[in-house]
Amino acid sequence: MRRRPRLVGLLWRWHRRLGVLAALFALVLAVTGIVLNHSPELGLDRRFVDWPWLSRVYGDGSAELTAYPVGSHWLSRTANGLVYFDDVEVAPCAGQLVGATRLGEMYVAACTRQLLLVTASGELVEAADAGTGLPGPLVAVGRVDEGLVVQAAGDWWLADLDRMDFSRAAPAGALVRQLAPGELPRDLLSRIPAAQAWLSWERLLLDLHSGRLLGRPGVLVVDAVGLLLGVLALSGLGMWFLHRRSRRVRN
Repeated sequence: MRRRPRLVGLLWRWHRRLGVLAALFALVLAVTGIVLNHSPELGLDRRFVDWPWLSRVYGDGSAELTAYPVGSHWLSRTANGLVYFDDVEVAPCAGQLVGATRLGEMYVAACTRQLLLVTASGELVEAADAGTGLPGPLVAVGRVDEGLVVQAAGDWWLADLDRMDFSRAAPAGALVRQLAPGELPRDLLSRIPAAQAWLSWERLLLDLHSGRLLGRPGVLVVDAVGLLLGVLALSGLGMWFLHRRSRRVRN
């Protein structure tokens, strides 16, 4: 008869301790879940977080954009996939920005799976991708004499943008001139509104709700909280069952 009260007391102590810990996580899950249910009405998918420290938590380099100086101009790609000519939005570009160069009066931005031809006013003239014969994935772009070359699969290929032909290999031993990436000037960076518009409040709350905000460890923590809540439910049922039986025995 004494073992059951002791067991109930032990279960109650652990239930109380674990309950305090689980309550904090459950509160976060409840609040984020409720807010996410009303995300469209609140416009959370269209409102963005601009916290540099959070960018570092995500491991995202959007605050330090990949950019290439081309003469007196800059070609850059923001984290949401848009290519900018100085502060003029050009077009989305598939993959990371891997190079840029000038071709006559035109400017070329090379992303992993796309090649953009841009005017001096930031207007998109032509876009080449796998559908037009562009080899890939691109790792660099440059010039040989007055011609444009792209690098893919370990080789350099001549790029004829008039005919969209990328089938000819660059001459062996040809000197390829490439531009090195640089740091986009701060005054120019401040005029690119999409530079920080990559992390929406909806995504942040989803990652917080699932634990993905902290990567794999965060997901494991949320899994552990789920198991903890299960243990609390079982211990609560166990205490109720044992207490009920004790009352029956006393009666």
